[in-house]
Amino acid sequence: MKENNKVVNMAGELLSWDDASSGKKNKNLYDVLDKLPAPLAKFNLSKDQKYWYKYFGEQLVSSGRLTKPDLVHLHRLATTIDYYIQAEAEINSRGFQGGLIQTFKGGATNVSGYVTVREKMIKDLDDLSKHFGFSFKDRSKLTEVKTSDPGQGDLFAGFLNQKFGN
Repeated sequence: MKENNKVVNMAGELLSWDDASSGKKNKNLYDVLDKLPAPLAKFNLSKDQKYWYKYFGEQLVSSGRLTKPDLVHLHRLATTIDYYIQAEAEINSRGFQGGLIQTFKGGATNVSGYVTVREKMIKDLDDLSKHFGFSFKDRSKLTEVKTSDPGQGDLFAGFLNQKFGN
């Protein structure tokens, strides 16, 4: 909130605009959460969506990487999973005709709206998976680089020593 060139940070402190952007006083903005907060009422999650919020939220908290700004994505993840499941259920209950394919009065066919919703939710899930590191590939990017074992020789250094005699 900006008032006469002042902003309020997450701790409720009134700071000048320049101080707020310095990162020194606003570092608590990205504190890692050690407990999953309840879903925000503004998102109006259904019972099933709250389940998914809690299910993934608890796993993300235990990873030691979930922050307050991530909660927006966690709400989105809960909603996306619920919509995906609903679309799959409709496709399965209606079968090929009506579930996967819709036929128009003139005989033309197209994928059903349920398939379209399903595809959009899968794309959203893929994007959110990248954000949270849910895939093997993304998890490998999140792992911290381990320091090398001092007893293990450095092949590149060994090559340089042989090549240039250092």
